Amino acid sequence: MNINADHIEKMNREEDNTSPTPSSSTNGDDSSESRTVVPLTLRSIENSLQIPKTIDQHEIQELIEKCKEMVLESAECSEERKWLVRRLIELRLRVQELRETSIEKAVETCVVLGHHFKPQKLYITTSSPVYCDHCSAGIWTMLQSWYMCNDCGYSCHMKCMSNIRRVCVHVIASEAGGYKYTKDICPEKGLSAQAYRCAECNSKITFTVSRGLFFSCFASPFKFAEGGWIEPRLCDYSGLYYCYRCHWNSSITIPARVIRNWDMEPKRVSRAAHQLLNLLQSKPVLLLEELNEKLFSLIPDLALIKRHREEMQMMKQYLIVCPEANNQGLPWKTGLRKHMIESCGHYSIQDLIDLQNGALQIELQSAYDIMRNHITDTCNLCKARKELFSVYFYFKGHHCELCGNNEIIYPWDTTALMCNVCSTVYHRKCKSKQNRCCPKCLRREKRQLTPNKVQ
Repeated sequence: MNINADHIEKMNREEDNTSPTPSSSTNGDDSSESRTVVPLTLRSIENSLQIPKTIDQHEIQELIEKCKEMVLESAECSEERKWLVRRLIELRLRVQELRETSIEKAVETCVVLGHHFKPQKLYITTSSPVYCDHCSAGIWTMLQSWYMCNDCGYSCHMKCMSNIRRVCVHVIASEAGGYKYTKDICPEKGLSAQAYRCAECNSKITFTVSRGLFFSCFASPFKFAEGGWIEPRLCDYSGLYYCYRCHWNSSITIPARVIRNWDMEPKRVSRAAHQLLNLLQSKPVLLLEELNEKLFSLIPDLALIKRHREEMQMMKQYLIVCPEANNQGLPWKTGLRKHMIESCGHYSIQDLIDLQNGALQIELQSAYDIMRNHITDTCNLCKARKELFSVYFYFKGHHCELCGNNEIIYPWDTTALMCNVCSTVYHRKCKSKQNRCCPKCLRREKRQLTPNKVQ
């Protein structure tokens, strides 16, 4: 039998115009609104049954109970009941997703003594060997299950997690009050003060060994580690003694030696101290002028860094009110470490190490030139402020009141000098030759001494 092609095309158009069913729609949004039309009688309560992106199990359970009641109250085989049943199924699926997510997170993250342990993938290969921080044995990353702390990098076998004794150094640093270092150089108290026990695992350690034990060690090379003689190892940071499991002879720069003696040579420290110093190495927690002011007179590079940072603080006051500088991300996007721009007195141990090898001077000089060139050469708005000497901006160029010259000077100029009290800028030569006090400070003192006239 022959079928007319026009008739088939007409039937296909009528079929396309029909409303889609939930089963036929597989793409797009998963919500019921994208698959079915909400009945008119449910338009008023549609918003109350919507599933938000962030919701806990308790709230979604209340929505399920509310939807159940509405299903029972609706008429059988009605459009309202069909829509409510679909919404009820979606709510229950969302509850199942939340449960699976919470179980997965609980299994993945494990908290022990402040450590936030996360299981590592077995197929991940590392460039260097990984050792367990508890038993000091190697970890076969391709075969063994092992965990690593996200905060301090403490690694251990899964079987060693129940025997961990070291508190996370991130917790210790936070409890110390603003990430503080030990300022004393190797405050050693002696092994007797520790009762000849390891400072971390409490195992027996001593410098001496009995004669019988010495000869028995040749027959059993593991006698040392089985409870016989264990060599104590001194931590140069804490001044305490540790066993070979807790002290791996790792070397790192000691902050107290840098502050007191400008000694950058790495010293041997325990695993706990090594993790703590690694954590704090890049944090700007050292007020170097308060700890040892003499360093700035003995080390020329340190004095130069200090002067550049003070001048950059003055430049920053120009840049933060300049729209063009904000569009360019200045002064923050100059490639300089953030704390170097935020303040002029805080240093990190990494800053001092880079100062010693010359890397910090290059980085600071580059940022200094970018900020200075923007104010004096590149930005038309900053140059206009210099030329017009606008009174609408507090941070601007200055006139020297001592010589009366019309030349505009800036606080960071080498020929300028700023008053420490009122921040007024003068020529350095004018200040030194005339040896006069700041005129602005004198006017202020005079106004304070003069009684107010009664009108």
